[in-house]
Amino acid sequence: MIEPGLCSVTLRGSAVDEVAALAAECGLHAIEWGADVHVPPEDASAIARARAASEAAGCRCSSYGSYLFAAGLPGPDEVRAVLDTAVALGAPTVRVWAGFGVRPGSHEYDGLVAALVAASEAAAARHLHLGLEFHGGTATATVAGALALLDDVGRPNLFTYWQPPYWRAPTTSESDAAEVRALGDRLLHLHVYEWAAAEDRRPLDEGAARWAAVLAAAGDGDRVAYLEFVAGDDPAALRRDAATLHTMLATAP
Repeated sequence: MIEPGLCSVTLRGSAVDEVAALAAECGLHAIEWGADVHVPPEDASAIARARAASEAAGCRCSSYGSYLFAAGLPGPDEVRAVLDTAVALGAPTVRVWAGFGVRPGSHEYDGLVAALVAASEAAAARHLHLGLEFHGGTATATVAGALALLDDVGRPNLFTYWQPPYWRAPTTSESDAAEVRALGDRLLHLHVYEWAAAEDRRPLDEGAARWAAVLAAAGDGDRVAYLEFVAGDDPAALRRDAATLHTMLATAP
């Protein structure tokens, strides 16, 4: 079954132990720890805090939310630092990006492919999966782009996430579900939220039709539905949306 989880970036202003405790309170026992605030790469103290807080709360470190490739092509030392941090966290997955403004057929795209090949091979040596952020303005802004990049990299431990494409014109529940079905077994995890427009964060239950269709399309693989970006970064909103997510998962076909 799809497991409910939490992206720690949802609570950037909260301490690590507060994030883990709230995740456990909400029944979200898988945490994607973000690299920007909570667990910077190679920060031994932050890694230890996240592991200890997760264990105390009964949560697992299921993913490391890195920003590799978000600001261009990383060097080998940057890749090593991120991958080694994931290993130290005990996270089996590292989220990476697909470069902003990178167009297929360009020199930049060729560089992205080569760098992702190298990163995927380095991750495989550490028994890690990589998951591409599905995001506007990048080479994975569409399902077609994500699948093409996965094909071009051609490494079995590279997958993609999916999230509602708020950067496009409003979509339908049916089109969202079709995207998830098209990704098939190349889909790793889901980032779950409901936005009416960019940064217009709404209660998750306003997207009940969307998420019922998407969760059904995602099937029962070994995936996590990570809550992300609740209204106002408010713990009360997280509690509300977590309850909604549990209901959705319990009723998904």
